[in-house]
Amino acid sequence: MKTSHAKFLRGELDKKLRTQFGMHRNESSGIEAHLNSRSLKKLGSDKAVEKSKANGFTISEHFEAASRITELYQKAVLVETRPDKNESRNVLSIKRFNSSFTLKSGRKANAYITVKETVQNGHKIYSVELRE
Repeated sequence: MKTSHAKFLRGELDKKLRTQFGMHRNESSGIEAHLNSRSLKKLGSDKAVEKSKANGFTISEHFEAASRITELYQKAVLVETRPDKNESRNVLSIKRFNSSFTLKSGRKANAYITVKETVQNGHKIYSVELRE
């Protein structure tokens, strides 16, 4: 990944999402999930970007989806609820949501959104991965 390009996109993501910090309600499940600075770091992390790239998407497409996370989460459908694979006592569940959408380029994509439910903080938007 080009460091300067990714750094620029992370900066743009930060500017956009900081104004959206707070609770966001998923329309189909009614689950309210918090978006905060930790969410922001996970959404733009190298690991999240690499997952989208492995699925055939570009860095820019990943960041486009990440910048639309609140809209995508609100209209997403809950597709999986499971225990934390690390068996953390603080994590009550890991929920996966899918949101089909169209990128600016016209390409169809699915935003696979991970929401972590913890004892202390409830539900938190955790990451996004693009899939066909």
